[in-house]
Amino acid sequence: MRMNRLQKGMVFDMKLFFQLTGFELKKILCRKRSVITLLVVILLGIFSVFGTIVGNYYFLDENGEEIAVSRYEEEMIDRRNGEALSGRVVDADLIMEAVDAYRQVPLDKVYYDITPEYQNARKYSEICEIVCWTMDLSIDEFQQLTREQAEQFDQIRRENKEYMIENSDINMSENMKEYWRECIEKSPKTLTYEYSGGYYRYVAVMYTTAFMAAAAVAIMISGIFSEEYVSGADNLILSSKHGKGLVIGAKLLAAFGIAEALIIFLIAVSYIETMAVWGTSGADASLILLGNIFEYPITIGQSALFYSICMLGSILLFTALTTFFSAAFKTPFNTIVVMAIILIVPMFIVIPDSAPLWVFQLEQLMPTHMMAFWDAMSDLQYEIFGVVIPPYVFLPVFAIIASCVCVCLSYRIFKRHQVV
Repeated sequence: MRMNRLQKGMVFDMKLFFQLTGFELKKILCRKRSVITLLVVILLGIFSVFGTIVGNYYFLDENGEEIAVSRYEEEMIDRRNGEALSGRVVDADLIMEAVDAYRQVPLDKVYYDITPEYQNARKYSEICEIVCWTMDLSIDEFQQLTREQAEQFDQIRRENKEYMIENSDINMSENMKEYWRECIEKSPKTLTYEYSGGYYRYVAVMYTTAFMAAAAVAIMISGIFSEEYVSGADNLILSSKHGKGLVIGAKLLAAFGIAEALIIFLIAVSYIETMAVWGTSGADASLILLGNIFEYPITIGQSALFYSICMLGSILLFTALTTFFSAAFKTPFNTIVVMAIILIVPMFIVIPDSAPLWVFQLEQLMPTHMMAFWDAMSDLQYEIFGVVIPPYVFLPVFAIIASCVCVCLSYRIFKRHQVV
């Protein structure tokens, strides 16, 4: 009999908890500023991808007359060119094909990229880019590349990686150096080109989208606790039967539910749109094809997945910090100001190359940097008890742990708030 009563009490408490959570969700979503913020962010998120292909590029020809070129058609030309080369090994034959095509391009012209010669060579633009940053060449030097030099491409790629280990500005431990060597061994000895325009656009556009989502979170939930102080409702909440337990938990669940639902929606929309326009090819390609970044032993598709998890972690941490300051400050405005500083200022901090490794690692732990693909795939790994952890794994784990700490502090601060 006693067990049945306990079970009924637990069911009742859970039911009440979700009722309170629903009430808190309505409080947040029914505010005018929340409605406006959500509409703006969702619309910008939906149209941010398509906005990059709407309209025209404008050039001046040799006679000074303006030429309009469709952005969409330009992107589709690059997609067709890239897909035509997909599956080919970046070897001397492919490199020399690109060199022969680029030798016809009149680089002395200001707008050489609208000349017929460049349009013929444009098919190899990504091959040219890969070779140039691998072999440290300018486009002029690429035009003069010989076959003997092209045959050294794979060797130079490997030498560059080994040089990074022995001459890196990073003060690496022996464990980290060994991790880098393992990554080199796992990376393909020859590079196969795959068109990955969809994934490149996805990781590029999502930084801005995640930034907007974080700003929306700060605006919408800045008053989750502090507005109770302003209205005087804290008296009623903290003196009620469930005010120091279920109500606080419901507020926190509502805040995190809105934030994570928003970023998941924006991630899904951006992924679907980018793949619809630029295609889904390249998921199994080498990570190095997305840019001159550290070659982790994961594919481009896997890196996009890990990056998405990092974005979820960044919004989780940003939400936790917002609830903490909302509980600590007396007005929502103060919380918005502090969260704006946390979101924006890290973008403008430049750390000198001579700084210790831990300074760069600490910078990566800021929510703003977690939102960036290049930070998630940075060559600055973390080492704990001799175990080297890549940032795309460490960052979301840190976000979860730090968020739990912030939640506990928020709960404690509001619960022990001295009602006047």
